[in-house]
Amino acid sequence: MTFLNPYVLFGLIAASFPVLFHLFAQRKARRVEFSSIRFLQKLEKSSMRKVKLRQILLLILRTLLIICLVMAFSRPALRGYLGGFFGTSHANTTVVLLMDNSASMSRRNAGGTYFKQAIDAANEIATAIEDGDEAVVIPLASLERGKEYPPLHTIIDIRKAISQIIIADAPAQIDDGLRVASAVLSRSYNVNKEIYLISDAQSRNYRKETDVKNDSAALRLKLFDERTRMFVADIGESENSGRNLSLDSLKPKTTIFEPGRPLEFEAYIRNTGDGAAENAVVSLFYNDERVAQRSLSGLAQNKSDKVLISALPHKTGLLSVRAELEDDALPFDNKRYLSLTLPATRRIGIFITHESDAQYIKLALEQSLSEHSELPYSVELHRLEELRMLPSLRSRLDAVVIGIAAEQIDGSDTKALKDYISSGKGAAIFALSGIQTPQFNSSVSPSLGIPNIESKEGSAQGMDKYASFAQFDFAHPFFAGMFEEKGGSLTARGIESPKIFEYYRFSRMGIPLITLSSGASFLNEVSIGKGKVLLYALPPTPSFSDFPHKAIFLPLIRRTAAYLSAIGTKDENEDAEYYTDQPFDVMLPQLGSEQSGLKLLIKSPDGSSERVESISTEGKLRIHLDNAHTAGIYTVYKNAEAREPVASFAVNIRSDEADLRRATPDAADSFIAPLFARPKESIARIDPASKDLTKKIKESRFGIELWQTFLVIALFCAIAEMLIAREAKRIDA
Repeated sequence: MTFLNPYVLFGLIAASFPVLFHLFAQRKARRVEFSSIRFLQKLEKSSMRKVKLRQILLLILRTLLIICLVMAFSRPALRGYLGGFFGTSHANTTVVLLMDNSASMSRRNAGGTYFKQAIDAANEIATAIEDGDEAVVIPLASLERGKEYPPLHTIIDIRKAISQIIIADAPAQIDDGLRVASAVLSRSYNVNKEIYLISDAQSRNYRKETDVKNDSAALRLKLFDERTRMFVADIGESENSGRNLSLDSLKPKTTIFEPGRPLEFEAYIRNTGDGAAENAVVSLFYNDERVAQRSLSGLAQNKSDKVLISALPHKTGLLSVRAELEDDALPFDNKRYLSLTLPATRRIGIFITHESDAQYIKLALEQSLSEHSELPYSVELHRLEELRMLPSLRSRLDAVVIGIAAEQIDGSDTKALKDYISSGKGAAIFALSGIQTPQFNSSVSPSLGIPNIESKEGSAQGMDKYASFAQFDFAHPFFAGMFEEKGGSLTARGIESPKIFEYYRFSRMGIPLITLSSGASFLNEVSIGKGKVLLYALPPTPSFSDFPHKAIFLPLIRRTAAYLSAIGTKDENEDAEYYTDQPFDVMLPQLGSEQSGLKLLIKSPDGSSERVESISTEGKLRIHLDNAHTAGIYTVYKNAEAREPVASFAVNIRSDEADLRRATPDAADSFIAPLFARPKESIARIDPASKDLTKKIKESRFGIELWQTFLVIALFCAIAEMLIAREAKRIDA
């Protein structure tokens, strides 16, 4: 027996009051002699005995009445079926079903999928629900933060809630599920409080809070009182069997998009199955169309390897990328998603004093290299003094090209240029003929943070003496995919060097991408804030060299424009990684000019959609999503009709969900036990396939509350006391 309100038992002290009153009433009275006492009849001894017996009976009834009332308010309860002796009523129960519907539950054995076995076990537990009981069903992999999970009171409703759970592309959040269970049980006044955890006992789900980056320290507090019991039902075997490969990541190797060039991706594949994996095939999809395949052989058990796979995109705009392995024992870990934005055109602003100095650059950028005659670069010519207008042109220009000659650059121009670059943009600076070295070194160089000009080298008069290309930094992203990967000299790679008769030697700063035979830098990269500057040591005209006439000029100028204009969109295509198990924010740079509060339509991979309000941050719009439990590509639309997508983003399941190692009972208990007031007595393990599951559950419960019984006894005592006391008064009268 246990007492649900044990502090009320202090009220038993009041049971001593009738005894005290009786004792005080029995004090012997002082004897007084009356002269007429001889006229009174002598009381019979038998009458006196009846009076004393009546007083003792009243004492017992009054004491018992107080005891029964105190016991009723203290709410005593008996465990198991002992309550059947006292009546048919039972102690009410609140049940919380924590259902593991994570992707790993899609595994199967002889009994079917783990998820089906979990559903069967939950339905069996539901049969233990009786009148007055309630149950809450919580899916651990699709748990929604802030959502209220209402209690259900009939087996039909409970089984309906269980049947509506589906497998989610997310890990099981046991810690969050326990917090929700604690909130549910804290609001319950029922005698029995039970938690049922039905899962595949994945080890990754039982990590301590110190092992989880965003876990809350509140998890380690005592969440459950001494009346709460937890039953752990582990589904499946301890080890995985069969062939299984996991696609853990997919990242773009190509950081610069140019029309007519393929995009290359790096995929990491892990072998989590039995034995070595032979002839594993990974496929690449653009917008759900298979565009490439690569094979991988001889991948040892528990080892990982990377695969490089590439394909040419046939359209610009939003590109949905998917890498996929062949089906194996676990289908959920065979896919990885990525979303890229391939602009149809890049807008390049050329700021120069004399238009003739820009004609070769303009021709190179405006030449179409695609079969559809698309223009990947849109060129705008501006005068050099218009640099001060860059703040208003920032959203219109993806990159700028600047030619500095003899004309002096105003301080407002250099400040506007520096602010433009620092904000995450790119600029190419060409040192033109007649540049004023002192003025450049005193104003332009320190204002922008670029190298000084040390000297002017060579002479256009000595045509027999010239510098040439000596070294390329082929490992730099600037040259990624630009040349064939061959060793040896530049000639072996098909690079024909121009003859450079004159050039400017800059001080050492930044990263030299192309070095001349004299040791000077021909092309140098300097970082300024979030942006970059590419500094050329000569004009893009034939005045100093035959560079514009060489085959290298066209690809180098176009790569310069592509590299610089890609800086602003690098975060869009590389850095954003979103997962199904946590809320996240998505930046929408395409809608940067829009106001905050714009209602956007988000379409999920499963076809469902929701309206989300945008938030403005630093001139860009972003959206916040709390729940994205389906892996795949999400599309953002500006209108409710979902006609023109304005953005897309990829959501993936975390790769550690493919880690199928099971936690030992001790490891699981060490995670759960600290949350309970009585750790050892509160946690029990049950066999989900047991035929006696319902019986064992009922035997473990407090079967009946006795407060009603004690209240009835107290009522009978009160009635009996009233009748006996009334009869005593009548006789005395």
